[in-house]
Amino acid sequence: MLNYHHLRYFWIVAHEGNLARAAEKIHIAQSALSMQIRKLEEDLKQPLFERQGRGLVLTEAGRIALDFADSIFATGDELLGTLGELDQPHRRVLRVGALATLSRNFQLQFLAPLLTQGEIEVVVRSGRSGSCCKRWRTTRSTCCSQIYRRRATPPRVGSPTPSTVSR
Repeated sequence: MLNYHHLRYFWIVAHEGNLARAAEKIHIAQSALSMQIRKLEEDLKQPLFERQGRGLVLTEAGRIALDFADSIFATGDELLGTLGELDQPHRRVLRVGALATLSRNFQLQFLAPLLTQGEIEVVVRSGRSGSCCKRWRTTRSTCCSQIYRRRATPPRVGSPTPSTVSR
């Protein structure tokens, strides 16, 4: 199982580019920080850094791990921000899962009518079809591909239109 404390330490060291600076920033001993990074490398079975002079350079596995760590910690920050806003009155959220293959321009054009309404916050996440559907089951967001299919077929009288789906 991934140790997220070790991942956070790695993330800080990778962004600082220097073990000593990172250790000072998070107020732990450099040797302790180094040991935590080593444990993460053992868990991942990949070296994450190469030493170059007095600095550290990410390996290819390190660059991949950093991309994931950036995403994980950005999502954590988003969670804290979202939960911090829960007590705001009249806040409505539309969560949309978009396939990664859909162009950003298409997504923006499709959602444009909702983006002009100040009382609705639109949260768009993109990913593969499987992750989009899994996310829908846990958060009840709607996949753009499902909305688009509904839009592509002529609506029947009394059926929902794209502008009323999932609001």
